[in-house]
Amino acid sequence: MADLLNVNPTRGTLLRLKDELKGVRTRHDLLDRKREVLIQELMSRLEKAEDLEQESRDYFQAAHQAIQKARMRMGSDRIDWISLSPTVRFDVDVSARTIMGLKIPSVEIDIQPSDTPPYGVSDTSAALDEAREKWMDVLRFLADASDVFTSVWRLAMELRKTQRQVNALESTLIPRYRNTIRHIESRLEEEEREEIVIAKKVKEMGESR
Repeated sequence: MADLLNVNPTRGTLLRLKDELKGVRTRHDLLDRKREVLIQELMSRLEKAEDLEQESRDYFQAAHQAIQKARMRMGSDRIDWISLSPTVRFDVDVSARTIMGLKIPSVEIDIQPSDTPPYGVSDTSAALDEAREKWMDVLRFLADASDVFTSVWRLAMELRKTQRQVNALESTLIPRYRNTIRHIESRLEEEEREEIVIAKKVKEMGESR
């Protein structure tokens, strides 16, 4: 039967399955608790992440508008050539903290822009300076927001995985254990009744002789 475990219906198997079922239930309780904690952690970050997502649109929109303005005044070829020059250096420090066995990375980015822009002021437009500042704002924003976005993504993936495990235990494994235990108990009771009937018949036959 599809809803039964593939085991021999013996008393030893029955005792073993009952013990294993306790372990499966304990695992289910731990996973269920983990799921609750992950939901709490995710919800605490989700609202902030949604706000940051809207902020990111604003930052990128302002930066794109600024660079388009600079392209109109200086030409795309000139802008593309200037963009090949390094304008900033940054250091990345990655650490992690653990939530219910899940490592959540914490990213800190130290942005160090160059003191002077990599182009001369005599042959460029003020629009380029504005575009440079707008894209520096984008970089600073992403550095600050990366920690929140990364933690939300990791928590969501782990929550999905945990939910699948809980569902598998609730809908498949635990019911199979229960059904198999009931099936074996029924088989053993039936065998016991048959043994009693046979014993009575043997006794009756012996008495009749």
